[in-house]
Amino acid sequence: MLSGLVVVVAAVVVAGTDAESFLHEGGADHVRQVAGDVAAMHLPLAVSPSSPCGRALGEMATALVSNFSSSTMWAKYMVDSWGKTSDGLYLSNPFYGFYDECVTAASPHNKIRGKFCRIILLDITEDEAGRSREAEAPTPPDTDPAAEYLDFLRQHVGKPNLALLGSLAREPRMGALPAVMPYGNMVYDTCMPDVCTKEELQNSLLGVLPLHGVYPSVLSCGVYDERVEFTDADVGFMALVSFLLGLVVCASVVDIYLHYTDRQHLAKGVLRYLLVFSAYTNLAKILQVNPKTSPGNITCLHAMRTLSMFWVIWCHQQFVPFNNMGNVLLFLKSFQNILCQTIMNGFPSVDTFFFLSGLLVTYSLLRQVKKTNTFNLPLFYVHRYVRLVFPIGLTVGLFATVMRFMVTGPLKFMWDSSIYAYCKDFWWRDLIFVDNFYFDKPLCVGQAWYLGTDMQLYLVAPLIILPLYFTKKFGKAWLFLLTAASAIVPAALIYQYDLPPTSISNPLVTQEMTTDYMMKIYTPPWTRASPWLAGVWLGYIFYKQDNTRYKMNALTVCVGWTVAAVTGLLVVFGMFSYNRVVVPMPYEVMTQVVYGGGHRLAWAAALAWVVFACHNGYGGVVDGFLSHPVWQPISRLTYTTYLLALSLQSIIIYNTSQGGTYYFTHLNTLISTVGTVMVTLPLALLMSLLAESPVVGLERMLLRPNHSTPRPAPPSEGKAAPPPPATPATPDGDIAKADTTTTTTTTNGVGFYNPVFIEEEAAKAS
Repeated sequence: MLSGLVVVVAAVVVAGTDAESFLHEGGADHVRQVAGDVAAMHLPLAVSPSSPCGRALGEMATALVSNFSSSTMWAKYMVDSWGKTSDGLYLSNPFYGFYDECVTAASPHNKIRGKFCRIILLDITEDEAGRSREAEAPTPPDTDPAAEYLDFLRQHVGKPNLALLGSLAREPRMGALPAVMPYGNMVYDTCMPDVCTKEELQNSLLGVLPLHGVYPSVLSCGVYDERVEFTDADVGFMALVSFLLGLVVCASVVDIYLHYTDRQHLAKGVLRYLLVFSAYTNLAKILQVNPKTSPGNITCLHAMRTLSMFWVIWCHQQFVPFNNMGNVLLFLKSFQNILCQTIMNGFPSVDTFFFLSGLLVTYSLLRQVKKTNTFNLPLFYVHRYVRLVFPIGLTVGLFATVMRFMVTGPLKFMWDSSIYAYCKDFWWRDLIFVDNFYFDKPLCVGQAWYLGTDMQLYLVAPLIILPLYFTKKFGKAWLFLLTAASAIVPAALIYQYDLPPTSISNPLVTQEMTTDYMMKIYTPPWTRASPWLAGVWLGYIFYKQDNTRYKMNALTVCVGWTVAAVTGLLVVFGMFSYNRVVVPMPYEVMTQVVYGGGHRLAWAAALAWVVFACHNGYGGVVDGFLSHPVWQPISRLTYTTYLLALSLQSIIIYNTSQGGTYYFTHLNTLISTVGTVMVTLPLALLMSLLAESPVVGLERMLLRPNHSTPRPAPPSEGKAAPPPPATPATPDGDIAKADTTTTTTTTNGVGFYNPVFIEEEAAKAS
């Protein structure tokens, strides 16, 4: 298709308009003469010629008809940046413009600069009286744009025809618009002088486009150098972060000084409250790798947690660019391969976290009660809340304040109108962990619904786990009853409300059905408890097993691995026939109820076998992979990674959309996922050093003053002391024998008996 610059220049040659009249007679009218009717879709031509916007349009028109020179190119850049008909029209390639070209365009002395706007065209569904009516089918174009262009190629390639070129220039190929509208609402970009307002553009469009059956809505307008205005909240957040950074720096300097001098005794005084902020010590703990294995150390959980986190990021990465995607139809078709069910049906990745949560809270709690024969309920809850709330509080503060300054481009309005706005207004939902009950409402940290559900399961954990210790028979019967109910309740609700078996991409499933499923099945704790309860069962088995290992014969091992593998594959790929956008099958009642009620419990049971077999020496190459020490450092950052990753994925897409559309391929998505991980992990590490690791230390000193972690010995024989030894930590492990150690479950700041992201610390008793 012809570029905007060729359209304008060719139209000028044909029209032969007098450039000198532009400044004296209504600049807007002459812009229309120069650029044709397409200008009415891109510029506020209805403004008064004497208004600032009208005068700027007059100067723009003068520059457009002038010869190519450095003093007039700014107007041509602005028009060239407009969204225009492009290739791939029938694949829903949008009419996106070029953001950087627009906002960097400036007249001499920066008198006029480009303002980039995004507009959406909606099919009108109301008549003049405001009465609702069914949307009429769009009127097809007089000629098929594809056929017309093909005919043009056949007749004129190699045969220059300036008259035809001028004709095409005067009538830009916006006639393709009716062919696009059947695929949904159309979005296109424009560039106008910065003195023109969003409201002036909106009013001008309302005078033109409704006549053609579409309603225009200007989504956003922005310039390159918008003034940064800090709010009180911005200043407060920056002051808080500066204070925390100052504490970390000071603590690190003091820590290094103490470790390389003979003044270790100072660390036992008041300085210990400062030293918990030391990045020197905390970084060593996070990055520490412990290759040792023991019967009480469940080493495979590190990889299981890390890989599940990567799975979540990978699935999110598929859909984050959707609003800026240039090949939406190919994107939808690309998921017809059965292997893509790992993305379309990637929800078991979240069930893995629930399973780990139930396993670790049970294992830790039972061992603690056995050791002390007491249970402190208030401390149980305070411990968990304190360790969870500070990282998520810092995350909410970041998103509600200064993070908006890191977002630029044509999609910036999406951040400002969603995450930034929601965090300012609804931050409290994240801090009291009730996001899962507001999943159909605006959310700040959307993925924090999981923390809410897990927190609510944690609140009832003593009622489920303690009977296993004090009344074993009743406890096991009670746990069995709850496990059965955890599968029956979601199955009954799915049947009662005629909901899909899981969240599936099927045209037969309406948006209302999907919303009902998310609110009634996906987020409530009473319908997500199955994998958590399966973890409780395995935690109880490991508690009873203690430091021994179960012996199994080859047949048992073979059957166990076979059943677990088949079960896991059926859970992930079993929805293939129904979970497709193109030619899906309608699901029947049996699939609806059986899969809907039992697939989460089945997935957790398969995971339970993997963990049980690996822990007892029957994992083979699987255990070698999952238990490799390389997973340990990353697994300690999964909580802060979880909080940051999804929003950072959005920011990366927003900031890389200046040049137009994102074209989906699986390779592009893989590259984007790796990039997201590489950006998120350093920020997650910083978040952990600021708000997670220090809280672990403070909480230990204030709530458990009898617990102490030994510091390295002072230097001897004139040698400097070595760096502080990292506390041995593994996801469920490094739990040494009870007669020589005190086991303390820390979670890298994520709660006492870690919900999802746990680090277990075994420190020698003081």
